[in-house]
Order: sequence, then structure tokens, then C-alpha cells
Amino acid sequence: MKIETVKAPVTASEKRLLDVISKAADRIATFAHLGQREFSIEDVLDELDCGYHDIKRMIRDSAAEILKEKPDISAVVVSDLDLPCQPDITVTIKEEQEMTADEDIGGLSF
Repeated sequence: MKIETVKAPVTASEKRLLDVISKAADRIATFAHLGQREFSIEDVLDELDCGYHDIKRMIRDSAAEILKEKPDISAVVVSDLDLPCQPDITVTIKEEQEMTADEDIGGLSF
């Protein structure tokens, strides 16, 4: 069995997301002990007063916080408008950071 290393949470948004996941798991475990066997994540999140948009916001904010720490990124702007076909995050790279097609950036090879 291969053991993978998991990055410890470093951003406030990651910590909030992990807290919601932990609370959801605790709630499911409690109801499982009461005889319930099937669960909808949407229902569990609703019971925790946390919906899809809250989860999306936590993921967006976590990504933005991580991007802001990267030395090759000069600006990160987060949009709270949540409009269809509009960006959630706008990123500006530093001008002196020219990448070639053969470089590996953030896990993606170009």
C-alpha cells in the first residue's frame, strides 16, 4: 500500500473547509449509529448551514491565498459576483517570468 504525503492546511480557507468536512463526517456517523445508512452530502451540508456556494467560496479563497504566496505571481483578484461566464479569480504573473513550452508549472507540463 502506497502512503501519500498530504500537505497540512496552511490557509484560513483550507482550515474552514476541513472543519466543514469533519463536521459533516461527525454528523453522518451520528445518524449512522441511529440507523440511517444512506446520506446526501447536499442534505448534510444544508443541515450544517453550508451549501455549494459556501464550499465553492472556500475552495476559491484557498486557491487565491496559495497563488498569492507564489513568487512568480504579482497579483490575484478574487471576484465575489458569482456570475455565469465570469472569472472567479484573475491572476497576473510577473513580467520577467517568461515560460517556455518545455517548463513544468504547477504540476502541468507545457
